[in-house]
Amino acid sequence: MSKIGIIVASSNNNLKLGLKLQELAKTVSCEAELINLVDYNLPLYSQVEEETNGIPESVLDLATKIMDLKAFIIVAPEYNGVMPPVLNNAMAWTSRATKNWRDAFNDKVVALATHSGGGGQKGLQAMRIMFQHLGANILAREILTTYEKQLNDDSAVKIINSLVKLSKI
Repeated sequence: MSKIGIIVASSNNNLKLGLKLQELAKTVSCEAELINLVDYNLPLYSQVEEETNGIPESVLDLATKIMDLKAFIIVAPEYNGVMPPVLNNAMAWTSRATKNWRDAFNDKVVALATHSGGGGQKGLQAMRIMFQHLGANILAREILTTYEKQLNDDSAVKIINSLVKLSKI
């Protein structure tokens, strides 16, 4: 059975979207591990924080989970036209917890998803820029839901199947 990660940066509507994507993955015989970054309650990354307290065990746990997967769906809301701080912070810590800062995402396949009350396109664009910089191969198709636009299950399943297929190449 194939396995993907669903990295969520929310405890509200984007978490619900992540759980729905996890459910859809099961319908196509794909295991999906949901990783909610909010649950990690990471300290704000800074060089001073790292030098003073080192890399937290929770970051090492997160980095290990990410390293063990080949494909992901990143599910995060748009905050002020970009990604939420919890996502940016977790990726900053993750890049510091690996031997090479790109190790966690380099050559991995990533799909982007958001539930947004304010459009979501800018948040998706910000995530695309960050994960491309980290070395990930980002799918062209994205998942964008709003209060008026619900998830298209067929489209989501196609994206999940693409992740599975491309992560095996």
